[in-house]
Amino acid sequence: MLANKFDEKLGFFILKIDEKNPLSCHFLIKWKNKLDIGDTNMFILFNKEKGYKELICSFKTIYLNTFNVVSLDVTINDEHLMMFRHESF
Repeated sequence: MLANKFDEKLGFFILKIDEKNPLSCHFLIKWKNKLDIGDTNMFILFNKEKGYKELICSFKTIYLNTFNVVSLDVTINDEHLMMFRHESF
């Protein structure tokens, strides 16, 4: 799940929620940056042959007019490594 507000603070938040136990969730990204976001997209790339899963998120920051793309490796359950981050005007 992608959210723009947590504890009444603006930011960029991605939560991983277990489908079998929805009360068991944790943050993949928790950036507090005081910026509104919009035009968000989330995609999951999955390749069984190579054995990887990637989470791709993109969003636009409102008022700054920057477009951001973040790619996370979600193959391993315990570690979620940021593979790529891009910000452009």
